Amino acid sequence: MHLRRRGNSVQIVKSQPGDGGKVVSRPIGSANLLTGEIGPNAMSALTSQEVQEVKDWIGRRQAVEAQRQEVEYRMLADRLTEIATWIQGADKKVLAEHADEVRESLGRVRLALGGALGDAKAARTAD
Repeated sequence: MHLRRRGNSVQIVKSQPGDGGKVVSRPIGSANLLTGEIGPNAMSALTSQEVQEVKDWIGRRQAVEAQRQEVEYRMLADRLTEIATWIQGADKKVLAEHADEVRESLGRVRLALGGALGDAKAARTAD
């Protein structure tokens, strides 16, 4: 059995006997990487040991993703400072193409941080 990451899902593939005795890899189902839920097609084709293997793999992926996001958050202030410096000399056409998306994203970050800290003022003064 092996697993192929496909966006927010993982495709579960099992090697099975095929025509002429050759081993063939066949997708048997998928699992959601965000929720850890294994789809019904895969559940019916997996042994309990294989189900546990898939769940363990998903758990490790989720832990790695959580660490990656924390590192990105810890580096965000430095990255935003670098971007602010770059913006000062950037091509106005490039800036205009993405300005609305950037403003919306920054607004979402500000709201999320304010909500997580309890209020918008705390978000503005956080270290």
